[in-house]
Amino acid sequence: MKSLSFKRKENSQLRYLEEKVTGKKRSRFNWDRVVYLSILALIVFFVLRYFFLSNFYITANGQVIFDNVDISQTEDIRIEKFYYNEGDNIKVGDTLFSYLIEDPAFAVGIDPLANTGNESNWTEREMYSLQKSIDLNNSQIRGDRQLLTSYKSQLGQLENEVILGAANERDLQNLEYQISKLETSISLTQSENGVLNKQLMALQTGANETADAITAAPQEYSPYRTYVSPIDGYISRIYKEPFEVALKSEMIIKIHQADSVHIKGYFEQKDLKYVKVDDHVNILFPDGQESEGVIDRFYSSTVLMPEEFQKKFEPVKRTIAVDIKPAEGSDLDLWKRYYKLSVELTKRTF
Repeated sequence: MKSLSFKRKENSQLRYLEEKVTGKKRSRFNWDRVVYLSILALIVFFVLRYFFLSNFYITANGQVIFDNVDISQTEDIRIEKFYYNEGDNIKVGDTLFSYLIEDPAFAVGIDPLANTGNESNWTEREMYSLQKSIDLNNSQIRGDRQLLTSYKSQLGQLENEVILGAANERDLQNLEYQISKLETSISLTQSENGVLNKQLMALQTGANETADAITAAPQEYSPYRTYVSPIDGYISRIYKEPFEVALKSEMIIKIHQADSVHIKGYFEQKDLKYVKVDDHVNILFPDGQESEGVIDRFYSSTVLMPEEFQKKFEPVKRTIAVDIKPAEGSDLDLWKRYYKLSVELTKRTF
C-alpha cells in the first residue's frame, strides 16, 4: 500500500489580502424584531383589557330624560294668544295662553272671535235643546196614554172572550204585558222630564245672573278663558299657533322640569347582582365628555329594550331598568344638553 506523506513547514503563515471597506457600515438594528414585538404587545394589551373589562366592569345603554307635562284640553278650543315662547322659564300659576271654546255652530263662515256673546249663545242653545227634549217627551207621553186607554178598553172584552173560549189566553197575557210596558214607559219619561226641567231652571237662573253681571260691569266681561301652568319648568315645545283650533286631546304645549333631569338605564338581566340603589355609574356622553351618576330607582319588573338599542335580526330583550340621577358635584348643564340622546353607562362590579 502506497504511503502518503505531507511536508509541513513549522513557521508557515497564511496569506490573505486586506479588503478595502468602501461605503457606509451595515446597520445591525433588527426592525423585524421590533415590528413583531410591537404587534405582540398590542395583542397582549387588548386581550388583558378585554379580560379586565369583562370581569370587573359591566356596561349598559341609557337615555337622558326630563320629567314633562303635556298640556291639552278636553274640548275643542281656539287659541287666542300665547304669553310665553319656547325655551322660556315658567312658574306655577303663570298664564300660558288664552283661548275660546270652539263653537260648532260658527264653524263655517263666521269668526267666533267676533261674537262677544258666545257664552250666552251656548246657554241659549242648551236651554233650547232641553226644552225640545221636554216637548218630545211630552208628545211621547200623550201618545202612550192614548194607546194605553185603547188597550184597557180592549182588556174587558178580551177577558170575556177567553172565559167563553172564543179567544186564546195567550192573547190576553200579551195584552196585559203591553199595558204594563206602556205604564212603565210613561213613568220613566215623566221622571226624565223632571230632571230636564230642573236643568232648564238652573240654566235660566245662570243666564239671568250672567246678563246682570254683564250689564253691571261690561268692561270686565270677556269670552276668553286662560290656562295657567300646573308646574315649574320651561316650555320646550309649542304645537299650535295663535288663532289655530286645537281639538280635544291634541297637544298644545310641552313643559319640561329641567331640575328633574335623569338617565334611564337598561342593564342586562345577567348583571342583576351588580346593580343596586345608590351605586355610582360612569356616564359617557355622545361627544366624549364624561360624568358620574347615582342609581336612584330600581324597577322591580323587566322592560323591553328600546328599539334604538336593539341589535338587528336579534330577538327583543327584556332588561333591568333603573333611574340614574346626577351625582353630587356633577354638571347639570351638561346633562340638560343631551335630552333624548343615548349615553353609555359603565359600572364596576367590585
